[in-house]
Amino acid sequence: MTRSAAKRTAVAGRLLRSVVLVAAASAVVADASDLLPVPSFAAPPAVFRPKFRYWLPDASVSAAALDADIAELAAAGAGGLELLPFYNYGQPPVSTDWSVYGFGTPAFAALFRAALNSTAQHAGMVLDFALGANQGAGVPSRAPPSSLSSPSSTNSTDRYLEDCAGLAMELVYGTAPLAAGESLHGRPLPRPAVHFNYEPLQGFINAPELWGGSALVAVLAVEVTEERPPTRDGHRLVLLNETSVADLTDRVDKTTGTLMMTRATDDWTVPSGAGNNNSSWQLMAFYQRYTNERSCVSVANATTWLGNGSWMVDHFSAAGAQKMTRFWDAHLLADNTTKALLRKVGEYSWEDSLEMMASLWWTPGFLQQFQQARGYSAVRSLPVLFQAKNLWNSYGAPYNTTYAFDETAPDGGQYAEDYRLTLNEGYQAFLRHYQTWAAGHGLQHSCQPAYNLPLDMAADIPLVGAPELESLGFSESVENYLQFTGAAHVAGRTTVSTEIGAQRIGAYAQTVPALLWLVRDSFAAGVNTLVVHGYPYSGTYPGTTWPGYTPFQFEFGEMWGPRQPAWRHINDTLLFAARTTLVLKTGVPRVDVAFYAWAVPFSARGARTGPEELNAAGYTHEYIGPENLVLARSNASNGVLCPDGPAYKALVIEDDHQQRITPAASAALLAMAAANLPIFVVQTSSPKSMPFNASATAIGMTGQAAVTANLQALLNGSFPSVRTVSSRAAITADLLAAGERGTEPRVRVLGVSGGEAQNASQLYTHWRSDVANKKEFVYVLNRGPAGTFALSLAVPSNRSWTAFVLDAWTGEQTPLLVYTRTADGRRVMTNVTLAQEQSTLLAFVEEGNSTEGASTGFHVVGHSPNIGRIRPDKNGRLEVLVRDGTPASLRLSNGSTVVIAAPPGHNHTPSTNSAAAPVDYTLGPWALSVESYAAPTTLTTASVTANKTTITIPSPLTTLRPWTQIPGLERVSGVGTYVTTFRLPAANTSTSTIASSSSSSHRDAPLAYTLHLTGRIAHTLRAFVNGVPVPAFDPAASTKDNDASHRGGRDISALLRAPGLDNEIRIETASSLFNAVKARAGDVRSIGLGTRVPRYYTEGDWAAFGLVGDVYVQPWRRVVLA
Repeated sequence: MTRSAAKRTAVAGRLLRSVVLVAAASAVVADASDLLPVPSFAAPPAVFRPKFRYWLPDASVSAAALDADIAELAAAGAGGLELLPFYNYGQPPVSTDWSVYGFGTPAFAALFRAALNSTAQHAGMVLDFALGANQGAGVPSRAPPSSLSSPSSTNSTDRYLEDCAGLAMELVYGTAPLAAGESLHGRPLPRPAVHFNYEPLQGFINAPELWGGSALVAVLAVEVTEERPPTRDGHRLVLLNETSVADLTDRVDKTTGTLMMTRATDDWTVPSGAGNNNSSWQLMAFYQRYTNERSCVSVANATTWLGNGSWMVDHFSAAGAQKMTRFWDAHLLADNTTKALLRKVGEYSWEDSLEMMASLWWTPGFLQQFQQARGYSAVRSLPVLFQAKNLWNSYGAPYNTTYAFDETAPDGGQYAEDYRLTLNEGYQAFLRHYQTWAAGHGLQHSCQPAYNLPLDMAADIPLVGAPELESLGFSESVENYLQFTGAAHVAGRTTVSTEIGAQRIGAYAQTVPALLWLVRDSFAAGVNTLVVHGYPYSGTYPGTTWPGYTPFQFEFGEMWGPRQPAWRHINDTLLFAARTTLVLKTGVPRVDVAFYAWAVPFSARGARTGPEELNAAGYTHEYIGPENLVLARSNASNGVLCPDGPAYKALVIEDDHQQRITPAASAALLAMAAANLPIFVVQTSSPKSMPFNASATAIGMTGQAAVTANLQALLNGSFPSVRTVSSRAAITADLLAAGERGTEPRVRVLGVSGGEAQNASQLYTHWRSDVANKKEFVYVLNRGPAGTFALSLAVPSNRSWTAFVLDAWTGEQTPLLVYTRTADGRRVMTNVTLAQEQSTLLAFVEEGNSTEGASTGFHVVGHSPNIGRIRPDKNGRLEVLVRDGTPASLRLSNGSTVVIAAPPGHNHTPSTNSAAAPVDYTLGPWALSVESYAAPTTLTTASVTANKTTITIPSPLTTLRPWTQIPGLERVSGVGTYVTTFRLPAANTSTSTIASSSSSSHRDAPLAYTLHLTGRIAHTLRAFVNGVPVPAFDPAASTKDNDASHRGGRDISALLRAPGLDNEIRIETASSLFNAVKARAGDVRSIGLGTRVPRYYTEGDWAAFGLVGDVYVQPWRRVVLA
């Protein structure tokens, strides 16, 4: 070997040294997957794959059909199922005898055991299960005795409570006017009004049954100072004189239910001045009672309590959870076989979002708990607790009436806050019991905690083993998701789940790209477990025609399974999600900035506006509440909050309704400031803003002095890390300016070019740090217009490391070869090109503790624009794909340049006529046949199978257009197969070796070929070259681009035949079932009912599917550095 040849070899070798050549190793070593950042990335284990919510109609269904459904899920690549005994959302009509086939019956127990057994037949599959029918909020129970109409004796009330301990309770009231000077001796108490204006919720929540007794809790006399005229919807605001409230509870004769003034000093009369100044007096009596609300109905006149449906349990004490688990242990897990199967395949016990109603949520002993926790009696404040904010999703005031002590606090103010604090403490006891019980069965508990009810979601999330949010209930908003994930991350929860894909657009209308939009957004917020909504039972069922059992009467999407034409391709989507999940479950999350946010109850309406200025600079953020600040993990050290978790670099407190804090949280802020955590207090000049300062109000009635003292100390200027700023933009500038103190974002955006993106305000990243294995991962999502983003990433410094790009669509892990690095080695700069809603994954892997490797090896820092991809070939040499026949160049990190000369005889200008310049092959014409999925001619309940026929388009298509524009396909649902052929020309390679001016060398190898699509993927697509499947295409990627690596082109070089031979390109595109259902929307039935919202089908256009745009093969000069 000559000296110059040795030198060229050394240059090439050192160039690749920084990437450790793991891609080459994986090609030539029998099993080198352990050398890659994520060893099982190509084929993730089932535990990382999405699950499907599985809707079981009732326990009358076929166990064989259930087994087939579970097998179908396994074959499609699902990780498991979430078994939900749906029972038509717990509401009528009842299609079979639910006294026999209801939840908890022997029939259900047998079917539950069959589901476990079927799951156990598929290695790795898991089964989660709802703890009750419908949404898991109730169980069969002996109902309260209907004969108990009044609390006529203490003993009867005690028996009433004992028989039904653990069932849901509420507080109701009755009122009666009082006359001036009236004596109340012997006055009967007003009877409770048990109807509280619940009709708005009856569409999806069973109404309370109004029979049953009520137990007296308190009696008050109150002065009404003003009653406002009713609003258009009849709502009344009633203002009370707080100082006038008289507690008469201890003057009630429990035998007669009347007020008895037994001594002269006990007598209480209405003040003689009542009625002056338009005031009046009322007597208010408050009663606790069971809500008598069923979570699931049954047949009329059921003969046993076990077959009489399920009843909501008390969610505000451990007693409700204990009632649920006692039932499970006694009726569903009583045999050793079921328990053993559950330990084998069970993962989570589970409860859905809280959908129940009450006039005011209550639990036995609530007044005593309140007194003990809050330090004062709640009795005098009971009238102002009946607020819209204390009902389900704040839908409206009970009785359509709101009492308030102060018109400036019509929501009950701090009294209502103390009520919610106490209620939440009971809910936490409820959650803790579930966690304990689940652990006893080898499980964890998962639920959608707190939201919809007057509870503190951020405080409750840390108590759940696998907390779950939902895309629908969180208004499909990343900012709303971040209000959930922040609390999970500070608590160290390794799993954050989401119920993904429910959309109110009509069943069978959702597309895979629409589902992926929700999936990618969830990943951007740090969600790392997906439960897809959903998969319906596929067998026959009473009153149900084709297309099969459809929960929600066709109102909500989606109904996945073989009934959908696209199901044959669903594994591509599941693999993409599983690979991303695998990465996002590695290590711990790292987040740049925490925003303080207190909102009780949480509301997804009017989604919070994200900090675009911080986003544009690259800062990640999430939201945490006061209870999160006082967790043991929420310590601050060396200017970092929660260093073992998100490791926030700053905390932001805004004046946008964030003026409330607890004494403990305000003390935590002091400790954080003392640890040099940057704390930004935003005080804008808006006249509507309320600044967060020393006058901020304590949450609840107690602790104001401590809050004031702590905030005065925080904001008096003695802490250098505490800053008052006027805008979010000022926060960004301050953090960037102080980057040397470690406040630079982990992923900084240096600029945006190309495409339509003007800035990076819609670029989201999520960082995972696996310290033990010395690996760092970054998920990058572009929610905005397409663009190329120049990123600066914080990487392990002073050590040898390797950077990778992970393609979640193909499973490839490719070394990142083009980047620059700062002089101190702390950051790496690279460009990432992303279409809208496209995502990518980056990985950084340390290779030891020495400074050798990346700091001394060479890498590419830049190249000419005609270079599309740089990667190691199978022999570990550097392979460069060049778009045309003009010269190309690469700049190396050692300052040298590699020049790739034009092929011999080329005139150095692009020319489609030059043999040396590769020419695109636009494919076509296309033969098209469609397997149509249609309803049977006659719809019956005996079969739910589609009528499948093949439609062949007689003339080949020279232009690809949607089916709605092709005669005979305008209203079709199905799978289209497009076929064409093409040939490579005889001369497709140059073998000359050309010396470069950099003392390196290279040679041309056979051309590389990539397959590209220019049109949108409407639903699903799968391509084959000569019968071999091509790696899945990313529906978000626009592949008409010169960049072969980042824009979705698929390398088909190894699949092509020799020049002169035909190559068959076959592309399958699938539609949803929407058009087929729309064609028969007036006839389809599920459980005897038609479409609940017909306009989804009658007013919507026929959906456009099929292959559109151009399909082309792009050749590349493949140049290998020798």
